[in-house]
Amino acid sequence: MTLTKIFTGMEKGPEMIDANFKDNLLEISGWSNAGITYVNGFSQHTNDMPNTLKYRTIKLGGILISTEFSGYFNNPALKSSQGVINVCNLPSNILKSSFSRESNSEKNLAKESGFLSFGISGSALRINIWEITKDLTAGEIRTNYGIEW
Repeated sequence: MTLTKIFTGMEKGPEMIDANFKDNLLEISGWSNAGITYVNGFSQHTNDMPNTLKYRTIKLGGILISTEFSGYFNNPALKSSQGVINVCNLPSNILKSSFSRESNSEKNLAKESGFLSFGISGSALRINIWEITKDLTAGEIRTNYGIEW
């Protein structure tokens, strides 16, 4: 991503201006659930399809700078001792390769006396169940989770 210095009277000035915008354009994709494959008993939230788990990517100059997730997915019954568990596999083109990160954002499970933290490992979205004092019944989980590269 380079910027060409623009000055009055320069040759091909309009073309250079267009090139500056093209090379430094912010692209935000639409929300999609294409390529999400649920694992370990998790599944697509079908009770309210517009709010099922989706992702979008943000690129600057064609380079991926962020991936955001939002929506609900269904969870199976979970044991408080399970720790980290993969929820779904994600399309590789929405992530940077060899990336692993736990989120600082947590879902407070007041009814269950604990927290879920979201993370990425390889091409999987995962949750870490911690400080859960009792098992979780099957239900739904909502996330708003973003990764900046």
